[in-house]
Amino acid sequence: MGLFDRKICDICGGKCGLLGGKKVKDGRLCSDCAKKQSPYLPGRKNFTVEEMKQHLADRERNQELINSFVPTRTIGQYLKLYIDDVSGAWFITSARRYQDVNPDIFQADQVLGARVDIDRTEDERVVQEAVPASDGKPGKPEITEKVIEYDFYVDIDVTHPWVNQMHLQVNSSTIESSTGPDYREAERDAKDIVAALLAMREGAVQATIPKQRVVCPNCGATTMPDENNCCEYCMGSLG
Repeated sequence: MGLFDRKICDICGGKCGLLGGKKVKDGRLCSDCAKKQSPYLPGRKNFTVEEMKQHLADRERNQELINSFVPTRTIGQYLKLYIDDVSGAWFITSARRYQDVNPDIFQADQVLGARVDIDRTEDERVVQEAVPASDGKPGKPEITEKVIEYDFYVDIDVTHPWVNQMHLQVNSSTIESSTGPDYREAERDAKDIVAALLAMREGAVQATIPKQRVVCPNCGATTMPDENNCCEYCMGSLG
């Protein structure tokens, strides 16, 4: 066989193209199959063909869930966190039409942690080009100024069959001032997204703790707290 003979995709049986497609541990994928994988899948080459078949089947089911997803809350301007408070499901994406990119859906109890990461870089910008001396006139040196640029990210750790961590940019373009509205907006969005994720995680943890009967300080009855931590008899707060 020649160097550029087309190889066959081990997932769909289609042709992989002249470059041989995308490699996995024991085979290869065509570009169409590779596009369907999660963008957060760590190291495609670490997975076997059978594992990738399962992954792509899970992605098809995820697409069905995305198409029917009805968020009760949306947090963020560019990077957006979509939450369904009824089911505890959520996903995060910067795509305008999330149905087109099939972002992975997670449950509240799959959040392990979340934090804000600010990338601060320093550079120099030329504000005046150097002018060489000519015709007896002195030259002018190049003039530069120091520029500090900022990018906001959220790092999210999850427990999931295919995804471990996401590192997502909050601002749509690099920010050049720490005192302007763009910086404040990105900082607010990043903190709000992290706070919402951690609150969901805490709620999921609390939901697994068995409730115990307590004595109501209002009516003296031994009661099981309801979802609002109130007495089932007098409806008073249990503190």
